[in-house]
Amino acid sequence: MALPSAPSTLWSVSLLTVLFAAVVHSNIIFDDDPLQPVTSDETVSVGGTVTLTCRVPESDNSSLQWSNTAQQTLYFGEKRALRDNRIQLHRSTPTELSITIAEVQLSDEGEYTCSIFTMPVRTARATVTVLGVPGEPQILGFENAVPEGGKVTLTCTSTGSKPPARLRWYRGDQELEGRPDVVESVPDDPTYNVSSELTLEVSRSDDKALITCAVDHPSLAPGDKRSERALQVLYSPDVRITPESNLPREGEKFHLQCVGNGNPEPTSYRWEKKDGELPPLAKADGAFLRFEMLNKSDNGVYLCEASNGIGDSLGEYTLLVQGLMDPDYPDTTLSFLGSPTSPSSSLTAPPSSPRTPPPSSASIAPSKANPSPASSLTPSVSVRLNGVYTFTDAADNIADPTAMSTSSGVDHAVIGGVVAVIVFILLCLLIVLGRYLIRHKGTYLTHEAKGSDDAPDADTAIINAEGGHSGAEDKKEYFI
Repeated sequence: MALPSAPSTLWSVSLLTVLFAAVVHSNIIFDDDPLQPVTSDETVSVGGTVTLTCRVPESDNSSLQWSNTAQQTLYFGEKRALRDNRIQLHRSTPTELSITIAEVQLSDEGEYTCSIFTMPVRTARATVTVLGVPGEPQILGFENAVPEGGKVTLTCTSTGSKPPARLRWYRGDQELEGRPDVVESVPDDPTYNVSSELTLEVSRSDDKALITCAVDHPSLAPGDKRSERALQVLYSPDVRITPESNLPREGEKFHLQCVGNGNPEPTSYRWEKKDGELPPLAKADGAFLRFEMLNKSDNGVYLCEASNGIGDSLGEYTLLVQGLMDPDYPDTTLSFLGSPTSPSSSLTAPPSSPRTPPPSSASIAPSKANPSPASSLTPSVSVRLNGVYTFTDAADNIADPTAMSTSSGVDHAVIGGVVAVIVFILLCLLIVLGRYLIRHKGTYLTHEAKGSDDAPDADTAIINAEGGHSGAEDKKEYFI
């Protein structure tokens, strides 16, 4: 094999050295060269606008030129060289040439060259990076509801990103950890499709919870592109019983409602009474248990079982029926009654707790107090609690300590006593008024009228009246 001669080898090495020096000279910016153009790399999203700027520190009246990735001249000074309406002149001075490219496409990516035609020609390159904007994420896996305790796998996919986007999972504001993203390149296109999977074990608290897939990409601001879907979890109902009133009273209509919170909603209800059967006047009507007329025999613990096909649950409620309430006395009052001549005083007692019914009967034996000198009667105590209850300290007057006096009898006695007192006071007033009128009945003469009956005329009567003062000592009248 013949080896190349030394002169030819030396010539080849020299040629390579010159070419390398030319390449290096075209790409290195020399700080001490005032005519060397200066550019900067730019990044833009698809559909955006990019501005390319070329500057030189000093000018020798040489023209600046911009060329595209295919080395086609775009602008030579102020003159357009390529007919592309997307490319416009931004600024042209002896030391600067700036152009803009609107509606950038992926094909616009590459190196653009700025040249100044001096001896030798000086150039600088600017790399334009075009970002492919990812599409809206799509979430799959919500087609069917998931039973409580089961697992669900969700898949999020985004297409058209460059560089590949990153997908993030959230439950509300809490970020979740999914599987690593799967990146697939698109044939005959510089973009990528990205997908991510998330597996969750769901509970009833996850029902209607929002699961979010968000796209993280340099071309997007945080939260620009995200998709939300709500989980659907099937679970057995939580049961509670709510009463129509917190103070159920004897003789009233009343109902209990069985409230079941489940997914799906309960479809069947079953009522029963703990340690016994439902009362005869209690009727089960789906989620309601209705009482036509409450009675104290209805007291007890009531149970409701609700079922929705996923499971069933039991709730309970303790019913305590209050005693009869007198409509004339809706308030609870303690009355202390003394002698007929002393005024009565009353003290309003605080209402009983909704869970504690008032006693159906009561007896109070107050300690004996020293009787008032003005009264010969022993003071008694009367308690009215949703009605009127009367108690005294005389043992002979109490036949049954646990008996409750009837409201109507005491009311009539009180009303009769009040009427009798009013009639007595009116009679006394009439007697005093009559006695006063009788004692002051009679005929009275004034000094001017003395002697007027015997005078023949008025002048004589006046003269007699004026002269009659001398006999005033003989006639005196006393008022008793």
